[in-house]
Amino acid sequence: MSLWSEIKERRITQIVIAYLVGGWIVVSVIDQPVDRGVLPEVVYQVVFTLFLFGILGALIIGWYHGEKGEQQAPKVEIAMLSVIGLIALGTTGQIVRNALAEASLNEAMAESGLDLGSIAVLYFEDLSDGELAPVADGITEALIEQLSQVRSLDVISSNGVLPYRDTELRVDSVARALRVGTIIEGSVEQRGEQLRITMRLVDGASGADIERSVSEIPADQFLAARDSVAESVSRLLRERLGEEVQIRQTQSETNSPDAWTLVQRAERLRTDAEDDFEAGGDLEASLEAFREADALLARAEQQDREWVKPITARAHAAYRRAWFSANLGDMNAAARDIEAGLGHANRALALDPGNPAALEQRATINLLVASAMGPEPDEMQDLLTGALADLEAAVEQDPSLASAHAMLSFLFAGMGDDINAVLSARRALEEDAYLRGADRIYDRLFYAQYELEQFRDAKNWCDEGYSRFPGNYRFAECRLWLAATPFEEPEVDASWDLLAQLDSLSPEAQRPYKLGVGRILVAGVLRRASLPDSAESVLAGIDRSERVDPQRQLFFYEAAMRATTGDPDGALEALRRWAAATPGSTLGPGAETHWHWREIRTRPEFQPFVSR
Repeated sequence: MSLWSEIKERRITQIVIAYLVGGWIVVSVIDQPVDRGVLPEVVYQVVFTLFLFGILGALIIGWYHGEKGEQQAPKVEIAMLSVIGLIALGTTGQIVRNALAEASLNEAMAESGLDLGSIAVLYFEDLSDGELAPVADGITEALIEQLSQVRSLDVISSNGVLPYRDTELRVDSVARALRVGTIIEGSVEQRGEQLRITMRLVDGASGADIERSVSEIPADQFLAARDSVAESVSRLLRERLGEEVQIRQTQSETNSPDAWTLVQRAERLRTDAEDDFEAGGDLEASLEAFREADALLARAEQQDREWVKPITARAHAAYRRAWFSANLGDMNAAARDIEAGLGHANRALALDPGNPAALEQRATINLLVASAMGPEPDEMQDLLTGALADLEAAVEQDPSLASAHAMLSFLFAGMGDDINAVLSARRALEEDAYLRGADRIYDRLFYAQYELEQFRDAKNWCDEGYSRFPGNYRFAECRLWLAATPFEEPEVDASWDLLAQLDSLSPEAQRPYKLGVGRILVAGVLRRASLPDSAESVLAGIDRSERVDPQRQLFFYEAAMRATTGDPDGALEALRRWAAATPGSTLGPGAETHWHWREIRTRPEFQPFVSR
């Protein structure tokens, strides 16, 4: 008898088909409550696994018991079914253990407030004598960019992790500061002719290594290191998160290792100069650092004339040199750097029309011209219109370009368009919550909502800014602005405490002016607390000299404070003093409807201050 005839005689096909139909019905029934969250997913995994092993069992049973009549179970059948049963139980037991471990881990992460899918890639460590620092930085930034393209991951930007480059903080402390559940860190070193890259996946809650990988590539092929690291990270994250993580390989913009290294060295100089300046470094040192960066970028451009990145980076370096020169009072040097920067941006656009970085740099430089170089009104309008068009084109090409959204917010705020200023600032923070200058974005969001009389939203931005930047004077000042509004109960002692914070935190050069603004706001709180005499005493002590307040804005702020705290005559008098000190100035469009002037806008004396 042939094998097929024997299979038909034993009715194996009918038995297996009957098992498949009945088993699939059971699996489908279980799937419904699991899909609705009534049963945990592990129940479905266990049932489906047992169903698959049961197919083998059905085949064995059909072979030995498919014939008509009574049969006994031979020992070989019992042995085979026992082995299958043990394997099935072992497999399902492992599934249950994995599910319990994952649930325990998720519970621990929930208690710590950290999410496994929230990831920070710390800057890789250079274990050489410093020669591989550009390679380590470039690998890190490429990996951050690649991971950011994975929708299921929430990846901290390079701006967010930059403050922790070369830090001595423990990894779990960094994870808590950045609120991430997974940390990726690594190192780069040279071993003979090989480049050795060690990468570690670290649990954010405990700081313990989960797994590590080591790869080696020829030292002269370090551009390939980026994709090698990305492949290792993809594998480790798949094991960590239990899901496939597809990381696209970088589209190499240059095939020149020399050009790539020079750009990375220039970027390191730039970030170090920015950090030193923000930490209180002098302008001259920062200016020199950007000159050195430009020299490196010029060499990179020579190495690969088709690569647009060195050119856009030179435009940015020229912009920063112009900014530093303008702040040092050297307007001739600023003008030369502005011309150079515009030349670089336009060269980049000739090479790559629509390049978002080049559009952003051209807009940024034109806004610097508008704000610092004193152009004629017609030229000013052309500069603003061109900058707006460039920035809108940049974010259309690259919606994730957070710095361009931030610059759009700045531009809209200057144009008096508070609604678009808010929308652009929000988008900047959505794309990169750690964007350089994020403190100014929170500040701008506060004032935009404040001007719109949306005090609750304004308070939220002020509070969030304070929690992220507790040592920043802007967020003591915004709380004072709120304290002087009807939104909050007047608390005199608290307002004096805020004034003391503002005084101690303000930059030295701005301190006298900021103290004047703060005293005006404290006076507003005193007026609202029915202490007008104390308020007048505070106002009388303000230094309003031209040295402290060259734009005479303190009179303007005093007028707004008096108008909103029930002193219309005092508000009009302060406006007269402001107008006398700034001939030709008006309150601008929209003043008649602004909430500051609600109590005095119908008075005839107010009309001369309104823009027509």
